[in-house]
Amino acid sequence: MDLMDTAVVKGTLADGTEVLAVTVQAGTAPDAWRTLRAAHASTGLWPFLVDPHTPTILDKLPRPVQEKERHRGAAEIFGTAEFFATAEFFAVAETFATTDARGSADVAPDQPPHTGQVSSAVRATTIGLVPAEYGGVEVPGLLDWDGAPGTSGLEHTAVLADWRRRFGAELMTLTGDRIELHVPRPPATPEGIKAVALEQTGYCPDVLFQSGGTLWSFQWE
Repeated sequence: MDLMDTAVVKGTLADGTEVLAVTVQAGTAPDAWRTLRAAHASTGLWPFLVDPHTPTILDKLPRPVQEKERHRGAAEIFGTAEFFATAEFFAVAETFATTDARGSADVAPDQPPHTGQVSSAVRATTIGLVPAEYGGVEVPGLLDWDGAPGTSGLEHTAVLADWRRRFGAELMTLTGDRIELHVPRPPATPEGIKAVALEQTGYCPDVLFQSGGTLWSFQWE
């Protein structure tokens, strides 16, 4: 049976657009995500893995719009980490990124990370589906995602769009407090790795030295 044949309506966006979801067996979510991702050209729906704990973010739709006088752009968000720019920070960041890159070296550029690399994918049994462009970077903005205090959904979209333009980032997981990205073209030079480590810290300062390789994972406390 086609996965889309099992999709159900879970809620709506602020403009009334339906948000769908499919249920899969535990452990199969990464493969199902890959299948739904490949079908985007015909469905126009971008898939993302949802936290297995209930209620999920899909159970809370529609979300109230976060009132904010001004939404920051990616450069402004990245710039908040400037005070971390020390030699020690960059040395540790390069070590973390190099280790992660070795762990995902066998992942083809157009394939999502292996299950073992994606903490949320191991447990996920629900995949959300939202009308969005390929890559799904606008999904946090469409859902007005509030998993990071002080950062609006539109600001998340600004950051993800910047990383998509430069590294091909794609939204893979969106839970109550976590975003995971599949990044097929991560920085490979020491300079690029250090620069992105600083951007990641500005984006999600709760956890330093976030991610390298093809999986970038962010969790806010």
